[in-house]
Amino acid sequence: MNILFRKSKNGDETAIKINIEGIEIKINLEVAECVGLWLAEGDTKTKWEITFTNNCYVLVELFAKTMQEIFKHEKIKPRIYIYSPDKKKIKISLNCKINYYIDKRASKPYFIYRIGSTKLNFQWINIVNKVKNEEKFFKYILRGFFAGEGNLKGGSHSNRTIRIAQGEPNKFIEQILKYYKITYKYSYNGRSYNITGKWNWDKLANIKIADLHPIKKEKFWKLLNSYKEIHYPDNYLRDNILKKLNKPYTSFELSIEFNRSQARIQDILIPLKKENKIQVFYVKSKAYWIKNNQNKIIISKVKDNYLKSLIHKRKNTKKLAKEIGVCWKSAYRRLTELEKLNLVFKDVKGIWMIKPTKKEVIVL
Repeated sequence: MNILFRKSKNGDETAIKINIEGIEIKINLEVAECVGLWLAEGDTKTKWEITFTNNCYVLVELFAKTMQEIFKHEKIKPRIYIYSPDKKKIKISLNCKINYYIDKRASKPYFIYRIGSTKLNFQWINIVNKVKNEEKFFKYILRGFFAGEGNLKGGSHSNRTIRIAQGEPNKFIEQILKYYKITYKYSYNGRSYNITGKWNWDKLANIKIADLHPIKKEKFWKLLNSYKEIHYPDNYLRDNILKKLNKPYTSFELSIEFNRSQARIQDILIPLKKENKIQVFYVKSKAYWIKNNQNKIIISKVKDNYLKSLIHKRKNTKKLAKEIGVCWKSAYRRLTELEKLNLVFKDVKGIWMIKPTKKEVIVL
């Protein structure tokens, strides 16, 4: 099986082509979504046919049209079996044979799409295995899997849960969830993965996990938009604030980023400073926080003017004050602040000069 990578129209390498038994087959996001659908609701054990079962016609239509595109080089003869309590005739827009059956246990009609072919089943299994090994397709697979096996709960006490039904733990689904850093718990009693916390909802919203299924999509976005406050797990704020501080942030900016009060953010920042993990620089009455290991010094444009003035010539406080246009006391305060930052020093005659530094100076 030869693999040929192709770029999609938007420039992302999301589409690929594979060669199976001399036949080139294009794999795109729709194929990956159908892999997820099939892994959730298909017969993954049989070798004689490709089948997919669901009660949402939109999903069945997507799967059927994708199969027709994948196997356009073959004369496939798909069938759809429609089960309902009363053998209701349902009009569908697919070019395939339709059989109607009664299922008294069914609360609403459901569909079984089937292609009977050992050869095509072999090709499809190869496609599935290839897609599962491509991390770029993970979000599309999860989207399809959730459309088949996912459900949502929005109960009392603002309890919102994303569930993925599985009779037993599924290592591949766990691999995808870990890839997107989704925290989860598997419930043996409930036979499902349970995902809570707005930080998880936001990550799953970014990959549009519920958008394939029209009913689940509407419910997902309604529940997500109903969140009022993010409840973070232990150390989530601390660890993620620390990750952010590769560049300077104020506590106000962090409070907006994490949807928490400035007081709560300060409760995280102050201990981190005491642990010597971060430092603070004051610029125009604002405190900017950054990690110590970034080797950066943050100063104002006013202080930068003093440094620029001293680059080519050493000067005393009086001359600098006159040049900058401030009083002697103001100039002296700025210079002593720069001295504390190890950016300037004064000789015994009161002459100020630049002090070399290996740190990067950021001017805000």
